[in-house]
Amino acid sequence: MSYQVLARKWRPQTFGEMVGQEHVTQTLSNALTRGRVAHAYLFTGPRGCGKTTMARLLAKALNCDEGPTPTPCGKCESCQAIASGSFLDVLEIDAASNTGVDNIRELRENAQYQPSAGKRRVFIIDEVHMLSKGAFNALLKTLEEPPEHVHFVFATTEPVRIPRTILSRCQRFDFRLFKLDELRQRIATIAKSESVDIDDEAIELLASMAEGSMRDALSLFDQAVSSSEGTLDKKGVVELYGLIGPERYLQLNDAILQRDTRAALDLVEELAQAGHDLVEFGRGLVGNFRDLLLLRLDAELAARVEKPEAVRKQMVEQASRFEVQDLLALTQRAADQYLLLERAPQPRWLLEAQVVEYSRLESQVLLSDILGRLDALGSGGPSQGAPSAPGGAGRAPGGGTPPKAAGRAKAAAKVATTTDMVAPSGPPPSQVAPPPSEIAPPPPSAAQDDFTSLPVETFQTESEAPPNIVAPEAGSQLDPQLREPYAKLLARAREENMGVGTCLLEAAPRLEGHTLVLTFRPEHAFHRDQVSDAATMRWLTSLASECFGQALEVSLVSDEPGAEEETMRKEVQREVAPSEKQELERHARNNPELGRLLEGLGGHVVDGE
Repeated sequence: MSYQVLARKWRPQTFGEMVGQEHVTQTLSNALTRGRVAHAYLFTGPRGCGKTTMARLLAKALNCDEGPTPTPCGKCESCQAIASGSFLDVLEIDAASNTGVDNIRELRENAQYQPSAGKRRVFIIDEVHMLSKGAFNALLKTLEEPPEHVHFVFATTEPVRIPRTILSRCQRFDFRLFKLDELRQRIATIAKSESVDIDDEAIELLASMAEGSMRDALSLFDQAVSSSEGTLDKKGVVELYGLIGPERYLQLNDAILQRDTRAALDLVEELAQAGHDLVEFGRGLVGNFRDLLLLRLDAELAARVEKPEAVRKQMVEQASRFEVQDLLALTQRAADQYLLLERAPQPRWLLEAQVVEYSRLESQVLLSDILGRLDALGSGGPSQGAPSAPGGAGRAPGGGTPPKAAGRAKAAAKVATTTDMVAPSGPPPSQVAPPPSEIAPPPPSAAQDDFTSLPVETFQTESEAPPNIVAPEAGSQLDPQLREPYAKLLARAREENMGVGTCLLEAAPRLEGHTLVLTFRPEHAFHRDQVSDAATMRWLTSLASECFGQALEVSLVSDEPGAEEETMRKEVQREVAPSEKQELERHARNNPELGRLLEGLGGHVVDGE
């Protein structure tokens, strides 16, 4: 008998053997038990996550001699024929090679015949999104009123390409990618059953390479077993697939933190000499910076970084030396560069330029820091909000001041557009203002003359808002008996439960006697649902009673809020959780010159040269 690959040999034969898709197996099992099996199902999800396998299991459950049952015996003639793919009443169709109207007409004619060997006829159409428009139209009537003995199961990786007329006639199930632990456990189980000697590090690598696909994981494992002689270890897997180990990314992180361009270029040279795929390395950089960002934001997010423990510890240390805004910039830049690397005729040249750029990256300065500096200039005193050493302008991403940057550490930040160039009518890029500590604040007339040179509209009085900045709504005109305690309620909610507090920002409040009514727009049904469970409502009711100083009930409503309610929502949201734009608007209202400057340049902040 010819060899059967592991992905086929170890394909699940019952719902209980399916891993990671419990939300699908549970629903289908209940439907079979209660006799509520639909005539058409749509299974969607990435490759290798079990869509076709689930369709075959459903066909087996419907045709088993003991069925319909969620636990087919696997021993009867029907079960064994379905498992081997030779059952006449279960027809699998590849839509990629049967796309035309004629193919679907033939299927419709076959659907009229009674089962020949089993109880039900099951048509499994794989990659159904490949059908032509005419083929979909030919299928509509049969889908809407199929014969009682017929069931359709469609599988696709691209549900967005399926017409809504088809979607509305199917019960849809979304399959998810497998977790790293699920892949590891499955590989370890099969290795034990197949008497394969493989170490844990090799299993970890194979599971990571599969990227959530069980079929890919077993195919990679199968190939690795064939190539090994004796024990299958990490070194063998790395050599077989030409993998780039995590230590390479750690090396680049250190080079960026130390601003060591030579080390970064040497790393690219080593990768090229070893024959590694430089495009794949560029792809890995995106994940590397993403992992650092998660570790920098919150230590509890470390569980989402699927790396060996030793590597994760090193990344935690490296992440602590980056600023959040720098990692955001690196992640975005790496993603953009990866798209270019894929199409580059010489990816090495582009990758070298990429790592040089990273190793010379100047730390990004937050807009709030610049606003603090500008406010200090206006008041004549030193900036209270100016950034200290880590993350200040002219510093490396890791917080260390390189020798080259030391000479300009005192230079004030300049404002530039997103392409690092100011507007043509503005001051030249080379013009650098002296540091705040060495100059007196300019007189109002001088500042006004400076700003009027910018290509923006001017203001008549300080009370007028810039053209594109929303004027504040008059909070004093809103009901203070509602506004003040409700603002306190939102602030407390965000402190104690950030997820619920964020959802409450979309609610428009009003008081009706002793009931606090929170109105969510219909499109914010998700936010309302996150608040509506019993435990959250009890906590929210208690918190509302405490903040309002009286016993209150809380009611959630899905409707369009009234104008006054919506005004209250926006005003309280602006106070409790202002967005970056709203913070800018507030500063611009208090400082019209700053408003015109930001409106005219629309830029981000970089350090002076």
